[in-house]
Amino acid sequence: MSRSALRDSNAVREAVSRMFADKAPVLIEVRFPQMGTSSDWYLCEEENELEAIFERLTPGLELHLQSVWDLPHSKNGLVWKK
Repeated sequence: MSRSALRDSNAVREAVSRMFADKAPVLIEVRFPQMGTSSDWYLCEEENELEAIFERLTPGLELHLQSVWDLPHSKNGLVWKK
C-alpha cells in the first residue's frame, strides 16, 4: 500500500470521508511504531465508528485505512498518523 502524504488534517478528513462514502466498509489497522506491539484491527461501516477509535488513540500511532473492496493492499490505501 502506498502512503498518502496527507499532512493537512482537512485533506485527511476529506479523503477518509470519500473512502467511507464511495467504498465502505473500511478495514482499519492501528499500528504502534517502535513499540514492539502487534496491530489492532477494526472493520468500520461508517465514518463515526472511525472517529470513536481515533479519539482513544495516543499521538504517534498510525491508522492504515483500506477499503475491503480494494484488498489485498492496493495503492489506494490511506495512512493517517495521530
